[in-house]
Amino acid sequence: MNAITSFKILHEDLTNEDEAASRGTLGKRLSAVLLALFAVSILSISVAAQTTTSSIEGTVTDPTGAVIGGAIVRASGDTLATERNTVTNSQGFYRFAALPAGTYKITVEQTGFATKSTEFELTLNRTATFNVQLEVGQVGGEVVVTETIPLIETTSSSTGTTVTPKQIQELPVNGREYLDLLQLVPGVAINRQSGGDNANPVLGERSGNNNFFIDGHPNKDTVDGGSAAPFNQETIEEFQVLTSAYKAEFGQASGAIINVITKSGGNEFHGVGSFFHRNDAFDSSNSLEEGVTEPPELKRYNYSIAGGGPIIKDRFFFFGSAERIQEDRGVDFNYPDLGPSDGAQTVLNLLRNQEDPLDGPQESEATRLFLKLNQTLGRHSLVQEVNYSNQLSRATGSGLPSTRRSSGARTLLLGFGDTMLLGDEGNPWIVTLRGAYRGEPSDNRPAFPEFTGATLLNAFPAPQVCPPTCGFFSTLPGIQFGTATTASDSHQKYTSLIANANKLWGDHDFKFGWQFLRTKVDGTDPQTFTNQLFATIDDFVTLGPVNSGIFLLLDAGGPTPEARQINLNNYYNGFYVQDDWKILRNLTVNLGLRYDHDSEFEADSNFSPRIGFAWAVNPKTIIRGHYGRFYDQFRLGLASQVPEFGGADRRVVQSLYFPRGFYGSPSLISMLAFAVGLPGPCISNRLTDAQIQQMSATCPLGGGPMVGVDRLNNVVAQGNPSIPANTIININNVQQLTGLTPAQYLTQAAAAIGQPDGYFEWGAFGVLNNPIIPPAAAPVAVADTFATPHTDGFSIGIQREIFDDMVFEGTYHHREIKNLLGTRLSNLAFRSRVAGIGRSFDPPGSGELPTFGPFYEGKYDGLVLSLNKRFSNRFTLGANYTYAKATDNSRGVFTNPTDNWIGIVPVVTEPCPASDPGCTPQTNANGPFISRNGNLVQEAGTFHNGPDLDKGPSSLALDHIFQVNGVVTLPYQFQIGGIFRAQSGFHFSRFDTQNRDPDGNGNFNGVDFTAGRNAFTAPAFVNLDMRFSKIFDVGERVRVEVLFEFFNILNRQNPAAVQNRDDIPTEPFGSATQVLPGREGQIGFRVSF
Repeated sequence: MNAITSFKILHEDLTNEDEAASRGTLGKRLSAVLLALFAVSILSISVAAQTTTSSIEGTVTDPTGAVIGGAIVRASGDTLATERNTVTNSQGFYRFAALPAGTYKITVEQTGFATKSTEFELTLNRTATFNVQLEVGQVGGEVVVTETIPLIETTSSSTGTTVTPKQIQELPVNGREYLDLLQLVPGVAINRQSGGDNANPVLGERSGNNNFFIDGHPNKDTVDGGSAAPFNQETIEEFQVLTSAYKAEFGQASGAIINVITKSGGNEFHGVGSFFHRNDAFDSSNSLEEGVTEPPELKRYNYSIAGGGPIIKDRFFFFGSAERIQEDRGVDFNYPDLGPSDGAQTVLNLLRNQEDPLDGPQESEATRLFLKLNQTLGRHSLVQEVNYSNQLSRATGSGLPSTRRSSGARTLLLGFGDTMLLGDEGNPWIVTLRGAYRGEPSDNRPAFPEFTGATLLNAFPAPQVCPPTCGFFSTLPGIQFGTATTASDSHQKYTSLIANANKLWGDHDFKFGWQFLRTKVDGTDPQTFTNQLFATIDDFVTLGPVNSGIFLLLDAGGPTPEARQINLNNYYNGFYVQDDWKILRNLTVNLGLRYDHDSEFEADSNFSPRIGFAWAVNPKTIIRGHYGRFYDQFRLGLASQVPEFGGADRRVVQSLYFPRGFYGSPSLISMLAFAVGLPGPCISNRLTDAQIQQMSATCPLGGGPMVGVDRLNNVVAQGNPSIPANTIININNVQQLTGLTPAQYLTQAAAAIGQPDGYFEWGAFGVLNNPIIPPAAAPVAVADTFATPHTDGFSIGIQREIFDDMVFEGTYHHREIKNLLGTRLSNLAFRSRVAGIGRSFDPPGSGELPTFGPFYEGKYDGLVLSLNKRFSNRFTLGANYTYAKATDNSRGVFTNPTDNWIGIVPVVTEPCPASDPGCTPQTNANGPFISRNGNLVQEAGTFHNGPDLDKGPSSLALDHIFQVNGVVTLPYQFQIGGIFRAQSGFHFSRFDTQNRDPDGNGNFNGVDFTAGRNAFTAPAFVNLDMRFSKIFDVGERVRVEVLFEFFNILNRQNPAAVQNRDDIPTEPFGSATQVLPGREGQIGFRVSF
């Protein structure tokens, strides 16, 4: 066993699961009552779902502009089973509602006028205005022309983008994941992280604040955020992203709405088969390691088939798809540069001997199946669908092999819907009922369980001489191996019901509805083990990680298997009413009110007023604006560690270990407790008690007495010789070394440094340790001020049609993001920050109380400019630029702030140090002061919001984002498509090597708050993806496409992580330490008919 592998933290198996306790009784009763009441209204007028359809409306006139009443208007299309008819009213107005997205033919007939038919494309969730002018007289036959509807929408204040079928099929899509095209949407920041809240933030909102719908059904992972059930790209028809000002029908989101529709069958059989392959032979290396020229291993195979058609013509249709993905991907990782010494090379050799045998490609595989059935029965449009996916990933991660993890996930979605047109055929009630069930079991585990527990080695070339040269950290980069968390699992279950009704009354387009979502999550919360080892290189090589130096071990998790169980349960009900009121011919006001209620949130006043307007200054110019409140949904991932909500009872203990007594400390680390104001002495890492007395040496941190490095070596039974310097001391040999039993040694060792019995323990590996941060006496509590996170948003913008096929848009967004949830130590006493007092809580003598509540906030201001040209003259083009300034004071949901105090500052007085008992004590009674530990003590009587010490640029927004995409059709059916993106680097904080603790809670979070959280910006991200294709027609119905795609064709070293320390010569501050993949190529074949 080598020196590294001996440090493996073993843990008990966490596979037991208890049956979830029943929760949310009130929510069940409320849902039942509301469902019954709503059913009554449905029976009387019936009731329409999250908008997955569109409308066409307009006015029919003669050549003089006079309106024509009584004209017959017919609508037919490839996504419409039967022809729809209506008649213009006395104002010449007609309207077709509840139309699926697709290509339509509108035919208008009236006696004395020539029949006119027009074909155009209708996109998702919009009201398209199409006015028709009839010519006088009779003509032989029908004249059909192909036109385009205006790009500007004159009746909605919403901002966003619709990603069309052409873009989904003809732009390069990395990994065949259609949501990769979110990068086309203005205001979306594509982050370096592929999952979680930082993946695709929109307008400064966490990714988890977005809401996803698939064919009107909720499709959001409410635990981890993001889209839940994955879909084959060939299944997706198109999707719309609403970034702001969306109407009251859309709820449970303060970020964006991603509204996706799938393909359906029609009266003709259509299908497609495809094969895509990636190989490292197509790739290039962009490794940071010098001399590496070969790209990482890569083999990827993606097979897909899809097709649909009629089962009964005009009545019953089907569409189905299947996809299989297999990928083996090598990981480009770097070993750190520890310098040229022989010891450094030995450490690296030990590391390579451990890691290289574990290294191999990441293995991923996925299966996706989809089936959709549609029926048209009279005025009912019925749909049933099922989607199944199974995904496995082995040894994924970007660091050393021992840090990697494996996971598995299955998803099952069952959905049904009924869209009805009731009443007047020319102006019916549009009624939609929908229901769905989703089941999503998943697990996550270390790829190499023998390395459970992450170790960060702070390797020193030599011990620091302290005093006078003192610090905590080495000037060499840290080395992390092992994975921090144990295995975990969860099983998410969702049941949703939706009912909406829509009716046009004069100038009012009125809509109301109800949405219900039951979410249940059962699972196991993982244990977290992290170890920071401080040792010289030579000691590490000689003694191994357990005995080579001082180490700080964190153990976080439930103290029992029962405490690690997660049983979350929530019943959500949402109600809304909205009205699109056409006040004037060219002015529409969007009014709405929404009410949201979660059974687990004690919040009964979550009303969301929304108001917007769209003013057509002229037929080519629209000015739109809005103000509204948007509540986030009950994020179960945020409550997974809050027992009151059904989460795990997670406790944290942090212990400082002394394997050789006080010997072996290469820095100040042995006096960590003293440095942060916790009980403990100022310990020298090199001077003995005799040398301290001889030199009259004082503590380098503020003066005062010091404890010699040999103090614990002199704790022995009477007549027993002292323990030799640098001797390993543990529970197994302490009696032999000292003549004292292990328990006696603990008592006398504590007394030797002036601490009470119980200060020291025998911990992991039988090593002497001091729990400097003991576990909390109580689980995470819920704040009395608990409230639902929400955003108050405002926008104003202009949209201008430059040409018939090109539109420019500019919008200013302002968002106040309020009641962001997170944890803090709510009872940490303000006096803890004062030197000489130390960590304490209120009431005195109590333990820490971690509390979950709405303690944080953010603000976003952004200007979005975009230019879009639809396909004409053989090309399409889209471009947008976003400038944003976003701030917040949240470091993460379960990460305490740098300063935990919130409240009115009390009067505190700093006691005099032992070295100067006659000093004049400082007090904040008449003003602030700087304590001798360097902490600012605010003036008594003022309000102090501690989390604002972390206020800085948000991690969820980038300063500048520029994106261009387009497709060009060349002669001979060649085609080129591409997406170019350039954006500012992500924000990051400088590491605080001085380990300051401004609130005295005893924890260093590593943020240099004097410079400011997120005060620095990583190198810019620049990426170009390209797609080249050639189409071959085989007969009249079959089309073969051969294509080649390049991702990161410029082979840029776009940073995934940067060095945040400024004292490491081998890795300059802000330089990339990990990069995203380099150039990768993909060949593909598509056969369609």
